[in-house]
Amino acid sequence: MRAVENVSLQLARGETLGLVGESGCGKSTLGKAILGLLAPDAGEIYFNDTKISGLKQKALLPFRKKLQAVFQDPYSSLNPRMNVFEIVAEGLLVHENISGREARKKVSEILNEVNLDDNCLNRYPHEFSGGQRQRIAIARALVLNPEYVICDEAVSALDVSTQAQVVNLFRKFQREKNLGYLFISHDLNVVKYISHRIAVMYLGEIVELAAAADIAEKPLHPYTKSLFSSIYDIESRKKERVILKGEVPGIVNKPSGCYFHTRCTEAVAKCKVSKPELRKISEGHIVACHLSGN
Repeated sequence: MRAVENVSLQLARGETLGLVGESGCGKSTLGKAILGLLAPDAGEIYFNDTKISGLKQKALLPFRKKLQAVFQDPYSSLNPRMNVFEIVAEGLLVHENISGREARKKVSEILNEVNLDDNCLNRYPHEFSGGQRQRIAIARALVLNPEYVICDEAVSALDVSTQAQVVNLFRKFQREKNLGYLFISHDLNVVKYISHRIAVMYLGEIVELAAAADIAEKPLHPYTKSLFSSIYDIESRKKERVILKGEVPGIVNKPSGCYFHTRCTEAVAKCKVSKPELRKISEGHIVACHLSGN
């Protein structure tokens, strides 16, 4: 079984790359592979010009400081046996040669930046709301001044008002610290709002990648059209929904040709036997479809 296959992405400093697709297509697995939490069987991962895939733990340690993560469920990603200071300071004490007093000062500063005060330093995760826990998770990720952050469904467990606060925090830190985000999410409205570019994944393959506005307003791949037609737009209520029929094919026995042809309303004979390659349609816009751009 191949969980992810033939994915090639680049992420720049100060950029947010949204990654969307159905459950099981490989988004989270890809994020974990980039973080080094899963070892890829093939392929290469580069941090700037340094290949980090395949590095031993000791050699990988300096890059962990520069590449952090915010996970979906802050209740399970925060250690319930550690208080807030211990959670946020753990990375500092591992990566930097600082005293406990200096660590406490840095933790207080980053907590203030995510709108939490010093009164929470000795409290435990179960004493906070979901939104507050996610702010703690963000503080833990940012206290080391990383260059890139993998956000894996980082706002999906939050209510709408808290989502907005957390997303605006992400944007604030991006402006101030020139952070790059790989933003994995099912919430297309949030992805469209926060991303500079969006990549659409289907069964472990990138089927379309373009600027966020182009993907949302002028999608070319039939799968992308279906995804973004599901967004309710109050200004264009007559937008036609593209309803997919059938189930996502099994990842063990993927279809021949284009993986999407079994559910595609536009498929032709060629789609069943020939796998489309990603090709450039316009500047910054690539798509894997036999029909797009013809």
